[in-house]
Amino acid sequence: MPKMLLPLATTLAFAGLSSTAFGADLTIQGTAKMDAKGKIAISGSGFKPDSDVMLLFTTADGVESDVTYALDPAPVADAKGHFTTTWSYGRFVKKKLVSPGSFTLKATDADFAPLGETTITFAK
Repeated sequence: MPKMLLPLATTLAFAGLSSTAFGADLTIQGTAKMDAKGKIAISGSGFKPDSDVMLLFTTADGVESDVTYALDPAPVADAKGHFTTTWSYGRFVKKKLVSPGSFTLKATDADFAPLGETTITFAK
């Protein structure tokens, strides 16, 4: 029986490490309107200073899309690890890739290693 506890303890220890691996925070300013010209402010903190940040959005059909092209300015963490940008998400509304509800927005580094995530809510 003790032999079974070691693998379980090891698995739990690694699971704990992976759940705390996201050291960065993303913040969405308000609710995204279902508007074909919609824009929303996104900010982040706790990122590696002076590094590029990629943002991935999971659409209604479960597809993860890199939306960095639609951000202005491009998200680059400053010397303190903070960034602020605006996402022009209207194309996602036009193409019916979003509907009223909550969706996941993830921050990654340039190699797509996860750094943080948040929820973005779309409303009529």
